[in-house]
Amino acid sequence: MATELRAAELTVLHAACLLDQGRCTRADTSMAKLFATEMVGRVTDQAVQNFGGMGLMEDMPIERLWRDARVERIWEGTSEIQRDIIGRDLVRPREH
Repeated sequence: MATELRAAELTVLHAACLLDQGRCTRADTSMAKLFATEMVGRVTDQAVQNFGGMGLMEDMPIERLWRDARVERIWEGTSEIQRDIIGRDLVRPREH
């Protein structure tokens, strides 16, 4: 879980660095959003699994994190939309 959190952080920082340099593409930001939001879903699922039935009780903080993680994959462009943007960038002819 810590490794996934670090990888997501570095992916977002990479996109931010490209943005600062004026070289950031829609695909760069889509990759960062896709990886980070999918990661938070995986990590919160693992946390719920670790807590067992207690992880889904409303008075446990993990339950709220788990619900919020699902929303992250929907708002500001679903994961499928992010994949579409990335895919289009990969097959688009490059200008030299």
